[in-house]
Amino acid sequence: MSIHGHHTRSNSTDQKQWRQFNFFDVQQVKDPNDPTKPPAIFNKPDLSVNTSGRGNIILADILVLRFDSMFIIQNSKEMLCLTLSSMSFNVQSFLAYEGGRVSHMKQMKPKNILATIGEEDPPIIKLWDLDKLDKSKGTPTCQRTIKVNHGGKPFPVSALAVLENLGQIAVGLANGVVVLIKGDLYRDRYTKQKIVHESDEPVTGLGFREYNKTVILFIVTTSKVLTYVTTSRSPATILDEQGAALGCAVMSDTTHEMVVAKDEAIYFYEPEGRGPCFAYEGTKSSVTWFKSNLIIVSPPISQPTRLTTTTRSALSIGSGSTSKQSAPYELTKVTIFDTANKFISYIGTFSHGVRMIICEWGGIYILGMEGKLYRLEEKDTPTKLEILFKKNLYLLAINLAHSQKYDDAGISDIFKRYGDHLYSKADYDNAMAQYILTIGQLEPSYIIRKFLDAQRIHNLVNYLQELHSHGLANADHTTLLLNCYTKLKDVARLDQFIKTDNELNFDIETAIKVCRQAGYYEHAVYLAKKFGEHDSYLKIQIEDVKDYENALEYIRKLGSIEANRNLQKYGKILLNHLPLPTTQLLIDLCTGDLFLTAQRPQTPSPIEVSNVQQAHASNVKSTREWPTSSSYKPPHVRSFMSLFVDQPNYLIQFLEQISQKRWGGFSTLRKHETLNVSKTATNKSVVDTSSIDIDDVVSKDDFGDYDSEVEEKKAVWNTLLELYLSEAYLPPVVSGKDSKGRKYGAPGNFSVSTETERVKEKLLRKDKALQLLKNQEVSYDSNQALILCYLAQFDEGIIYLYEHMGMYEEILRFYMARDDSDRVMQALKTYGPQDQSLYLLALAHFSSSETLSMSTSELEQILNHIDSNNLLPPLQVIQALSGNSIANLAMIKTYMGKRIESERKEAQANRKLIQNYREETEKKRKEIDELKTVARIFQVTKCFGCRGTLDLPAVHFLCRHSYHQRCLPDSDRECPQCAPSYRLISDQRRAQEINADNHDSFFDKLKQAEDGFSVVADYFSKNTMAFAKLID
Repeated sequence: MSIHGHHTRSNSTDQKQWRQFNFFDVQQVKDPNDPTKPPAIFNKPDLSVNTSGRGNIILADILVLRFDSMFIIQNSKEMLCLTLSSMSFNVQSFLAYEGGRVSHMKQMKPKNILATIGEEDPPIIKLWDLDKLDKSKGTPTCQRTIKVNHGGKPFPVSALAVLENLGQIAVGLANGVVVLIKGDLYRDRYTKQKIVHESDEPVTGLGFREYNKTVILFIVTTSKVLTYVTTSRSPATILDEQGAALGCAVMSDTTHEMVVAKDEAIYFYEPEGRGPCFAYEGTKSSVTWFKSNLIIVSPPISQPTRLTTTTRSALSIGSGSTSKQSAPYELTKVTIFDTANKFISYIGTFSHGVRMIICEWGGIYILGMEGKLYRLEEKDTPTKLEILFKKNLYLLAINLAHSQKYDDAGISDIFKRYGDHLYSKADYDNAMAQYILTIGQLEPSYIIRKFLDAQRIHNLVNYLQELHSHGLANADHTTLLLNCYTKLKDVARLDQFIKTDNELNFDIETAIKVCRQAGYYEHAVYLAKKFGEHDSYLKIQIEDVKDYENALEYIRKLGSIEANRNLQKYGKILLNHLPLPTTQLLIDLCTGDLFLTAQRPQTPSPIEVSNVQQAHASNVKSTREWPTSSSYKPPHVRSFMSLFVDQPNYLIQFLEQISQKRWGGFSTLRKHETLNVSKTATNKSVVDTSSIDIDDVVSKDDFGDYDSEVEEKKAVWNTLLELYLSEAYLPPVVSGKDSKGRKYGAPGNFSVSTETERVKEKLLRKDKALQLLKNQEVSYDSNQALILCYLAQFDEGIIYLYEHMGMYEEILRFYMARDDSDRVMQALKTYGPQDQSLYLLALAHFSSSETLSMSTSELEQILNHIDSNNLLPPLQVIQALSGNSIANLAMIKTYMGKRIESERKEAQANRKLIQNYREETEKKRKEIDELKTVARIFQVTKCFGCRGTLDLPAVHFLCRHSYHQRCLPDSDRECPQCAPSYRLISDQRRAQEINADNHDSFFDKLKQAEDGFSVVADYFSKNTMAFAKLID
C-alpha cells in the first residue's frame, strides 16, 4: 500500500469550501524482527474487527494488541496475548467462542472490560475482565455471558452499542431488529431484553447518549435515523428519513452526537433532531472518530497506470511485484476532518485498499489490505499554528488555539499577529478590533504608538474606551482618551464616557484635570461633584466659571473640617463678590451652627456615589466621603480675620455675632444690623437634623494649634474695639443704589447716603466701644485698648481704662491738660483718698498759671481737705507750691496758720506726755530700790485665793499678795494673781531675743518703709535690748 498525501483533489465544489492542510505525519510501522517488512501479526487476511481504549488495541478475529499483556482473538476460536514494547510483539492465544466468530467488540473506558459478541445461534455477548487472568490458563476471565433473544430466524449482528456503566447493551441485526438489554450486566445474572425497533432495513449504527438524566439510543438504518428513550415505553422517534450504509455511522466522543456520513454530506444528530451539516460529496465506506476529528475512508477508485516515477516507485513497494505496475490499481482515500475548526487536516490515498482504522496511543493506525501498518501522528499545535500564520489564516489559528485550550496569553499573541497583519494592509478598523481582544495581555503602549503615528484617532478612541471598560486604564490612558474627545470635539461621546450610569473605570482626578484644561468645565464640575473632589470642584467654580453662589453653597454642605479649609483658601475671593452670605457662612462655621444639609450635592446622574466608590475603590483613589455629624468643635476666629482685609464693616458684623453666640459677652447689637442672608441662601442652609447622629466631635487639632480660649476672646474684642474706634472703617457716603438694587444704608449694604448718617454711625460705634470696655464679662487687652482709644481720641474710653487700671494720676493729668478744673476737683475727691500724691499734683497744677491763681477757691478746698484729713505734712505742701513763681505766701496764709497752731498744740501735748512718762519711770525706779533695800511689812488679813481670814501657815509675795499655803499649788512659786502679766513680759523678752537675730525681717521692713528712720526708732523704743544686740 502506498500513500499520496496531497496529489488527489475532489471535483466537488462543496469540498472546496473546506481548507486543506497536512497536519499529520505518516510513518510506516516495521516488524522489529525484519525492518524490511510490516509486522507479521498484522499480515493476516482475516482481520476485520477492532476496538481500542485504556491503552489497548484489540483486533479480531486474529489478535488483540495493547502495550502490556495484549489479547488476540484468532480464527474465531483462539485468543493470543502479545506485548508491544519498542514495536516488538509477544503473542498468546486462547479460545474465545467455540461455535462462531467475533463480529463486534467494544472496549470500556471506566473499567478494563471488553465486550464481545460472537456469531453463534443465538448471538452471545461476553464480558471479559482484562485485568483478571485465569491462573491456570493465563487468559482473561469471562465474567458474564448473555444470550441475545430476538426470536424467529437468526440474522447476523450488524451493530453493537454498550453503555459505559454496563447498564445497557443494544444489539442491531441485519433484519432491522434492535434488541435492548438492561440491568447490572457485569454482576447480576438477571437481565431484561426488549425489542425496541423493527424495520425492513438492516441496522447500520447504534449509539448511547446520556441526556438530561435519561439514556437516549440512536438507531441508524439504511433509510432512517431514529432515537429511542430507553427509560420510557414510547416508540422510537424518527429524526431523518435518510439513513446510512454499514460502517458510516459513529458516535462523537466529544459532543456525544450521532455522526452519519452520507454521499452528499456529513450530518450530526442530537436527541432533538438533525444538527449541523458539513458538505462533502462522495461515497464513504467507513467513518471513525478520533478526538475532534472525523476520519472518512472512501471506497477504492480504479486509477490509470500513467503515474510519475515517484508514484510508480511507491506502488512497487506496496505491490511487491514489478509485473503489476502496468496494470490498473485501486486507491483508497482517507480524509481527516477537524470538525471543531472546520478544515481538512489530512488527505491521503492508499493503494490496495484500507482494511481498518485503529485509534489509540495518541495516533491513528491504518492497516492496509496487504498487511502494511501506517501510523499517522498529529503535528503539535505550535507547528499547526506556524503553518496557519504563514498562510495568514489567523481566524483558523484562533479557533485552533481555542480548541486546544490555549491560555489567554497564547491566544492574545495570535490576536496581535492578526492585528499586525491587518495593520500592514492598512485595514485599521479590523486591526483595532483584533488589538482590542489583546487587552489585559498586550502592553497598551504598543497599540497606542501605532495609531498615534498613523493619526487614526477614531480607532484609538475605541481602544482606549475598551481599556477603561476593562478597568486596566491608568492616568495617562484617561488623559489621552479625554484629549482625543476634546480634539475631535465629540461632546456626545465625552458625555457618554463621563455621565454614564454604568460603573466608571478611570482615574477621576486625571479626568477632571484634562476636562478643565480643555475648557470643558461642565464635565469637570460634574465629576468633581459626583465623586466628592471638593478641591477640584471649588477651584473650577471659583477660578474658572466664577460661579461664586454655587461654590458657597457647596462649601456649606461640606461640613466643618472641609468648610474651614476651603474658606481659608477662597474666603477672601468670596467675600469680595458675596460678602453677606459669605460672612453668614463664616459665622455659622465659627459658632458651631454649620448644620449639614440633609441632601448631599446632587448630579444629573442617578448613580449613588457610595456605590461607585465601593465598586471602584482601586481606581477612584481620590473619592471623598461626605460628613455625617452635625456637632463639631468650632474653629478659631483669628484664622479668618485676615480674609476681611477689604471688608472691615463685615468683619464687625462677623466678630459681633461670634462674641454674642459663643461667649454671650456682647449684646449691644442693633436689631437691623443682625445679618440676614437672602431668602435663597437661607432656604438652602436649612437642615433637618432629626436623622443625624451627633457623636462625631471634631478635635481642636483639626484646625491647628492655637492659644487658649481666653486669648481667642481677647483677639476678637481687641479687633472689635479697633474697628469701632477707627474712622477709616466707617462706611463711605454714597448716594443711589448698589449693583444689586439695594439702597445704600440698607441692611447688607455698608454705605450711607448722607454725612449725618455717617456721624450717627460713628457715635453709635463709639457707644458700642464704651459698652464693650465696661462689660465685665469681656476680656480684652487693656494696654492695647488704651492705645486704640488714644489714637481715636476717645476720651470716655481713656478715662474708663485709666480708672479700670488704677491709673488715677493719669486721670488727673488728663483733665489738667484740658484745664477742666471742675473735673480735676471731682477726680481729686474721687481718687484722692486712694492716692495722696494726687493732692500735690493738684496743688502744683492750680498754682502753675496766673489764670488758675486768680481763682483760689479750688486751692483753698484742696488745702482744707489736706489739713482736715492730715493727708500731707506742711513741708510737702510748701515744697509743692514753691516749684513756681506764681504761688505766694498769701495763698497759704490761712493754711499755714492752722498748721502752725496745730503743730504747737501737738508739741505741747507731747511735752506733757513725756513728763508723765518720766514721773512714772522715776516712781518705778524708787519702788525697785525699796524692794532691794527696805524690808516690807505684810498686814493683809485675808487670803487672795479663797478670800478667807489669813492664818498660818501663810505665803507672802513682794507684790503684796498673801495666800494660805494650802491655797497654792505645791510647785507654784509665783503669785497666781500677777503670774499672767509676768509671763507676758517674759514672752516679750524672749521674742525680743529671737528677733535680735532675725536680720532679714529688720532689713525687709527698712526697705519697704517710706520713712526708714521711723523703723529704726520703733526698734529702738520697743526693742532696746534686741536692737543693742543687733548693733553689737
